[in-house]
Amino acid sequence: MSHIHRFYSAAISDHMPQIELSDEEAHHAIRVARVRDGEKVSVFDGNGLECTGEFERTGSHSALIRVQESTYHRPSRIQVTLAVGGLHRDKTQESVVRCAAELGAYRVCFWNADHSQRPIKPSSRWHKTAVEACKQCGRFFLPKVDTASSLGEFLEGHNGPSVIALLSEEQTGAPTFAATDRLAVVIGPEGDFSDRERTLAATMGAIPISLGENTYRSEVAAALLMTLVAFKLDELGPGLNLCLQ
Repeated sequence: MSHIHRFYSAAISDHMPQIELSDEEAHHAIRVARVRDGEKVSVFDGNGLECTGEFERTGSHSALIRVQESTYHRPSRIQVTLAVGGLHRDKTQESVVRCAAELGAYRVCFWNADHSQRPIKPSSRWHKTAVEACKQCGRFFLPKVDTASSLGEFLEGHNGPSVIALLSEEQTGAPTFAATDRLAVVIGPEGDFSDRERTLAATMGAIPISLGENTYRSEVAAALLMTLVAFKLDELGPGLNLCLQ
């Protein structure tokens, strides 16, 4: 399918004949993407609804879409939550949100870890980053982004299985477990999990998994484990058959 420009609006429905873009989205369409009148574009609401139609500039800073077709896209069959221990840099948190959105996460939760360098503060950039990522990669569902006061609070509120990436875990085979409709992927902060958090996770049934012998930054570990999950959900294509010699 040829590329079309995609825009975001939370206030759309499948029976609207036209959609007015927000000032920010109109600016992006007119000044950045330089969309022309009559060009086919797409608007999505972050909950699976996509409306496609013709772009029409209505002013120097305003535009609308004349809707021709509306489509509801299916969500992933498993709601995957990426739970990451509080990270020091705002840009690193945004990188995690971006990656999670691109890989189809249902939710991102930053939890205050024993080794976190500062308390987590919710940021308005998280939502904007998720929107930008979905617009770029073609996802139709925005991940929810929130916080938890601790790993214990997150695990208590998560109703489903969870896997936890542990640096010291020795693993001889892939763990097998049932995940019907939701799964949590738990990553530690820059300083890794504390002994207390490791014990707590084990007590609450989190399944340990190893990412190999290398030590990764938290955002890289999150990307790796989310990629493994996306592959198992058949969202990344057939993969590769490598003939090692």
